[in-house]
Amino acid sequence: MVINLSWDLFIIVFFCVIVAYSLIMGRNQTVKIIVSSYIAILAADGIGNLIQRYFIGQDAIASIMGFTNNPNAFVVLKIGIFVLTIVAITTRGQFNIDMGASSSYLLRALLSLTYGVLSAGLMISTILIYASGASLVQEGTVVMNQALQVIYKDSFLVRAMIDNYNVWFSLPAITFVFSSFVKDA
Repeated sequence: MVINLSWDLFIIVFFCVIVAYSLIMGRNQTVKIIVSSYIAILAADGIGNLIQRYFIGQDAIASIMGFTNNPNAFVVLKIGIFVLTIVAITTRGQFNIDMGASSSYLLRALLSLTYGVLSAGLMISTILIYASGASLVQEGTVVMNQALQVIYKDSFLVRAMIDNYNVWFSLPAITFVFSSFVKDA
């Protein structure tokens, strides 16, 4: 595999940073971040779609609010809502995750690493889908803007993240279910 020194390297580094942060924070906080990511995906899509429908789609309201029909502004808005919602819920959310203590250090470390990788994949694929102009909630073809098309063609990892975003979206939930059946998880 040839690593493109721009986007492939960026995705690898982003993955490593999120996984390292997850290992530092621990399994409970990482699961809270994943749950927050799911809520943030719904919030960003819902709020973003409402803004697009009622404010950006109508010229009079759009000009008053300062929005334009610029698709890049809409992408930045959705990504901003996504990131801010994750941060707000993770730091100020009124819920705690307690997965219990495990007697096996190896199992704890393996689950923490797994949740870190899944958290990174969920966040990166979501940001790439939003950057493409598509939605994670509304199934359909991925709408590629011109800038992302070039990156998509040049980067194996960007292509893999976008083409498999349904896997990255569902895998954390599937892992929660399977890990709940593991004794001492």
